[in-house]
Amino acid sequence: MRFSDALDRTLDEIKRPPNLPVGHYIWQIEKFPDMDEFESSRTGDQFERITFNLVCVAASDDVDSDDLEAYGNVQGAKNRKTFMFTNNEEEKASFDRSMFNLRRFLGHCGVDENLSISEGLAESVGKQFLGQLNHRPDVNDPEIVYTEIGVTAEA
Repeated sequence: MRFSDALDRTLDEIKRPPNLPVGHYIWQIEKFPDMDEFESSRTGDQFERITFNLVCVAASDDVDSDDLEAYGNVQGAKNRKTFMFTNNEEEKASFDRSMFNLRRFLGHCGVDENLSISEGLAESVGKQFLGQLNHRPDVNDPEIVYTEIGVTAEA
């Protein structure tokens, strides 16, 4: 559907679509991860962020079949997995935890542990892993529910 085709619809016709149901899914890394830097508006700390763009391959057996039917075809659904690295020298432990989590994630994707991080990021493209999808309500607006990938494992 194109946006221009929807211009005649009334606003009351537009309903919130269902979120991808909670549970485990096979995910595939779609492209080379996005990397950016930002400053926290709350603390002023500087961060670097690596975001993996993902596409859903299939749902596992633990995903509710009624919820899946309400959602529709999950194949091709998009999501992200993000790792944040603090640039604050006093937060070395936080940086090290993020590095370990990234290493573990890349391992779950089948990336060779003997590669450098940059080589591992490049090799991750097209790789698959098992990821648990969770729902998290927005703190400021509980009607908005985010889908997040938490725990990962080898597919």
